[in-house]
Amino acid sequence: MNRPLLDLTALSPAWDLEVLQAVRSCAAPLYAVAYPTRRGDWQVSLLERPDAAVRDRFQAGGIWPRAVDQQLTDRGYVALASLLCMTWTPLPQDGRGSEVFRDHHDRDTENW
Repeated sequence: MNRPLLDLTALSPAWDLEVLQAVRSCAAPLYAVAYPTRRGDWQVSLLERPDAAVRDRFQAGGIWPRAVDQQLTDRGYVALASLLCMTWTPLPQDGRGSEVFRDHHDRDTENW
């Protein structure tokens, strides 16, 4: 029996114009946006370029940005900001963003 796939685009918030511009202007196939939750975790969405469709969404608990970086690594991704030891780009409403690439060390053979 096939279970229906979760439509992540239906769950996506209305992104701020600044977020949409960052996604459209990035060189990477994905852009990660992270927003703090009331519990002190981070809600992270991976947005596909150019239309900001949600490819993945997860929560990361722990110290910023280590917790988010670990979750990205576990999923086979790497944030450009972390790779270059830079800070993530500030976004409206205390959010942060970074371009995201498929980690070339990951065994996934997906092509971009």
